[in-house]
Amino acid sequence: MLAQTIAAAFKSRGKRKMTKSDLTYILSFDFKWFSHSLSKRVVEEAIKNGLLTFSEGKLEPTFDLKTIDIPVDFKPDIKKIFSFSIFDELVEMISEKTGVDRQDVVSAINKKQESFSALLSAEVVALLYAKETGIDILPFIERLWDEVFL
Repeated sequence: MLAQTIAAAFKSRGKRKMTKSDLTYILSFDFKWFSHSLSKRVVEEAIKNGLLTFSEGKLEPTFDLKTIDIPVDFKPDIKKIFSFSIFDELVEMISEKTGVDRQDVVSAINKKQESFSALLSAEVVALLYAKETGIDILPFIERLWDEVFL
């Protein structure tokens, strides 16, 4: 999935090399697949997994773009790119909905957790915070319940 995502971006420009900011821009603004901050993380993940390397100050795929098929209706599934925990997913959703940086969201959740004297887990506090921002938390409640009790 990550290789397809990267290949789609490079193929769309017909280039073999591009700057990190160009690649991030394509993923977030041209394709509208991810928020800008999440696009940066996708690019970092591709570098970390060895799919991209720096060459002459630009990113270059380490694989042959021609070998990657991109379906016409391709849209990457972020859960397949990252193994997100419930907490990570909630932080990302809150960040996207509110426009607040991920680190600031985590900080707010930590402060809220302290106000409960750390009696609630970070995931539960993140659920409360997400609810306050208007996010439907029902699917997360069910998943968290399954994680804890099954």
